Amino acid sequence: MAIGLLEFQKKIKAGVRPNQFQVKHNFPAGVGSVEKDDVAIFCKSTSLPATNVGTVELPFRGRVIKVPGDRTYETWTATFYVDDAFKLRGAYEKWIELVNAVDQNTSSVADLGGAYFQDVVIEQLHKFNGGDDLQTIQTYTLASAWPVSVGQISVAYDNNDSFEEFDVEFAYQYHTSDAVSTKSTSK
Repeated sequence: MAIGLLEFQKKIKAGVRPNQFQVKHNFPAGVGSVEKDDVAIFCKSTSLPATNVGTVELPFRGRVIKVPGDRTYETWTATFYVDDAFKLRGAYEKWIELVNAVDQNTSSVADLGGAYFQDVVIEQLHKFNGGDDLQTIQTYTLASAWPVSVGQISVAYDNNDSFEEFDVEFAYQYHTSDAVSTKSTSK
């Protein structure tokens, strides 16, 4: 039996919109003053992290048996708008410098675990929640994350009517995914 349009609409409900998200994290001590909501406000785009399990191939008498291997976690990238004081970009640059100074190739942090790593939280928001505030429906937490690169900013005389932006690439130990219980918005 074929599924009809109304059955599809009933199952998908309001759907999830890719432009309804927010990113949050703290900065380590020594980075400088960044306002609490700057990351959420200036994050233009990102992705929800991928989940990967490797495959181990075991050859046996001309055949290959595949079994699950180890989980791996790729780097995660977010794109940010540049504020007119360069505070956010400067904070990410300083964060990287804490672990490896430009002129000495040494760390100014005695304990990387407590002073350098921060959890990054990506929240998928629900557009149709029936209230004034957007409701979180899914949360991803990147455990013990840190920036591994702060991307370039392209500048050009002919680049009008746009804002500068830059990418920050993070490494992290692992991620967790938690669905937040929500009330149904459709009948």
